[in-house]
Formats: sequence, structure tokens, C-alpha cells
Amino acid sequence: MDRPIILEAKDLSVSFKEGKQEIPVVNSIRFSLREGEILGVVGESGCGKSVTSLALMGLLAKRSASVTGEILFRGQDLTAYSESDWRKIRGNEISMIFQEPMTSLNPLFKIGDQLIEAIRVHSKVSKKEAKEQAVKMLSVVGLARPEELLKEFPHQLSGGMRQRVMIAMAMILSPDILIADEPTTALDVTIQAQILSLMKEINEKMNASILFITHDLGVVAQTCQRVMVMYAGEIVEEGDLEAIFQSPEHPYTKGLLKSIPDLHHKKEKLYSITGQVPKPGSIQGGCKFAPRCEFAHDRCRKESPVLTKVKKHQSASCFLVEEGEPVGEGAAIKN
Repeated sequence: MDRPIILEAKDLSVSFKEGKQEIPVVNSIRFSLREGEILGVVGESGCGKSVTSLALMGLLAKRSASVTGEILFRGQDLTAYSESDWRKIRGNEISMIFQEPMTSLNPLFKIGDQLIEAIRVHSKVSKKEAKEQAVKMLSVVGLARPEELLKEFPHQLSGGMRQRVMIAMAMILSPDILIADEPTTALDVTIQAQILSLMKEINEKMNASILFITHDLGVVAQTCQRVMVMYAGEIVEEGDLEAIFQSPEHPYTKGLLKSIPDLHHKKEKLYSITGQVPKPGSIQGGCKFAPRCEFAHDRCRKESPVLTKVKKHQSASCFLVEEGEPVGEGAAIKN
């Protein structure tokens, strides 16, 4: 039986004001996150992943960004919330781990002060109780000598330690949802593996639902149960991990998977998708991936495909899939 949906986006769009114009960055996306699930959001830089996460956290400034559609948390539409309402939710029920811990932690305050403040903002506990909780959480995320760490400043910690502190801060109030935006990007391979293991442990032991944003499909394979592929502000494919990795349907997903280095087969040159992610608002009609797609035909350049169910646990946004044609090596190209 499917677990209950805890977070759902319905026709979520984000645009930024540029003079008198509004530039669309995220275009009417729909997805859901279930209780205790790890959902991976993948795509190249500029695909709208981080903007989506900031919208889900209510962190986009209203003076420069416009958010439309619905963000339903346990059935309540967060887009209607005031800033004071958001403060009660943010950190308490929905938390976020940002990409670069050095810019997320305040360099002027000790680690202990920042953790204790996070606790006391949302719960009526004494400073002593908050300190005890902080020590316990630092220990939970695998940091040695937690009491001593409370007295240290962010610059005194290594990158991996700072990231663990950020995870501790995000999880200290046992939120229902954790949004992790590229949490392992700046870390070396060994520390990255430790952080990924920690995230899975948090998911299993605390039953936290995790929205895991990354450009690294290798990380997704190790961590997630379901995958959502974004391109140019749209969802082009989504489905269970096994379905996406074993039988991807969208040409963009196929390209991303072909880009993963294969340790068993040495190649002179790694595969890469030709071209670049289009600038937001630059493509006015048709499939946004068409300029980079080797299988694009006339319809792709004129009409915009919609996300269509292709299998029980898999959907894709591609006319070739809709028309029942193969997408892959040897597929016919129409002009």
C-alpha cells in the first residue's frame, strides 16, 4: 500500500521580475512526496531544481519573485501563508540543508550558539535543555567530542564536519520533511559517502521524508527510492528508481545516464549532451529540449509535450514516447 502524501506541488510556477518583464524559471510542475520517502530531483545546473526548493521553503522574496500554484503540506496550502506562519513551519516541520555550509553557518557565532538558537526559536525550553539537545544531535550525526564542538566557530571545522553540523541543525527539531540541496557537492568522495549514509540513516530511523536535489545520478542511485528529472523548469520524467535507471524513456534522461563514467568499459571520451540548458524564457514554444535532442522532429518544435504515464510507476514528457516510438540507439529521426 502506498504511504500517505505529505507534500504536494500542484501547477507550481516561479518567475522572476526583470524590469517590466517576468521571466519564467519553473513552469507548472506537479509532484508529490510521500511519508518516509527519499525523492531525488536531478538535472543540470539551471534546470530550476534549487529555485523549486526555495519556493517549497517560502524563501523567495516576494518583491523579486512570483510563485503561483499550490504547495500542499498535509493538505494545507503554504502559498497562502504569511511570513509569520512560514516561520512556524520552517525549521520545525520542514527543514533544509543548503549546498555550501560555510555560507549557511554564521561565521561570527559559535556552533553551540547557532544550534541552541534554532531549538529555542521553536520550543519553550531552557538554555541548558537546548544545549543538551544540541550535544545529543551532534552525536547522532556522527561528530566526535560534541561538547567541545559547541564552543568552536565554523571556520575551525572541516567541510565534512560543517556539513554534519548543518544536518544536525536541520534535524534538531525532528521535522517531517528535509530538503537537501546538493548536500555533498563540495565534499571529497569519502566524506560524501559518509554524508549519504547518514541521510539514509536519518530517513530510516526518524522516518523523515527527504527531497534530495542533485546533478549526480550516482548519488541518486545510492540514496533515493524515486526520481524526478527536471529540464528548463519542467519535469520531463519521473518514476521509481529502478524504472528510471533500467528503462529511461525521455531522451534527456537517457543522455544523463550515458554521461555517467563506466568503470568497467574504458572510453577515450566521456559522453556529453550537446548544447546547454536554455536561458529562462528564451524558448517560447515547443519542447524545451528539442534544440539539443537528436530525435526531435517538426511537432517537437511547435508543440509542448505533457507528462504522460508510460508504465505503472513511470511518466515522461516526450512525443516519441506518446507516439509509441523507441527512443535510443537506432531510433528513427524525423525531419
